[in-house]
Amino acid sequence: MGFLILAVFGALLVPPFIYGYIKGPDSPARVLEHERAERLYGPLQRIARIYGTFLVLYVIAETWRASDHISGYPTVCANTPYTTMGGGGSGVAVKAGASLQSNGAVQVCAAHPTASQWLLYALIRLPSLVVWAIVLLLVWQLIRQAARGGPFTRQSAAITQLLGLVILAGTAVAAALSALGSDLLGRMLLGPPTLGGGGIAVDVLIRAPLVALLPWPALVGAALLSFARITHVGADLDDEVRATV
Repeated sequence: MGFLILAVFGALLVPPFIYGYIKGPDSPARVLEHERAERLYGPLQRIARIYGTFLVLYVIAETWRASDHISGYPTVCANTPYTTMGGGGSGVAVKAGASLQSNGAVQVCAAHPTASQWLLYALIRLPSLVVWAIVLLLVWQLIRQAARGGPFTRQSAAITQLLGLVILAGTAVAAALSALGSDLLGRMLLGPPTLGGGGIAVDVLIRAPLVALLPWPALVGAALLSFARITHVGADLDDEVRATV
């Protein structure tokens, strides 16, 4: 319990520390940058801090949970193609040491996971966390760059474009990796019939990325790529105006 309290306390301090480290010392120029950033990206800045705090809390909670696996208490679970509607999971066979859980979708869980099952569970969980961490770092970098040189600069356009690409490609790749881990873990724990190689390939390469991308990540990523082009055009126009003055 003491470790958990320290972990939560640390999670509340880590994101502000990281933000302060990125922002740098408060010289007069830094204060002006901070005020400009607050005017331009105040809501985004606050939301990014909140998301960063929750991301750190989640990582600490998952790490604490995984650290207790020696006692055999925690379980690792994978989604199955079955649902509880119509008793879809009622006839599913599981292997020794595994059990079924249902909360709308049917999950198969290992009560005493092996090292390979923990690795597959990490493959299910980690990719999306990595994508979120990269997105938050790019958001903070965009805020800092806009505070330094204004929103319509080539640097801001490049960061915005990279942010859009990370959301589009990162979401698809993270979903594919998570589906691969879930399918492989499910095959280890479920009795026959299980997904074959063709079914896993379709799930990993087509179904999971499409479900993850549609509708919001695809829309947000495309909007950011378009805004990056607009920002780049604005930077070119700004250079032309300065050249004619």
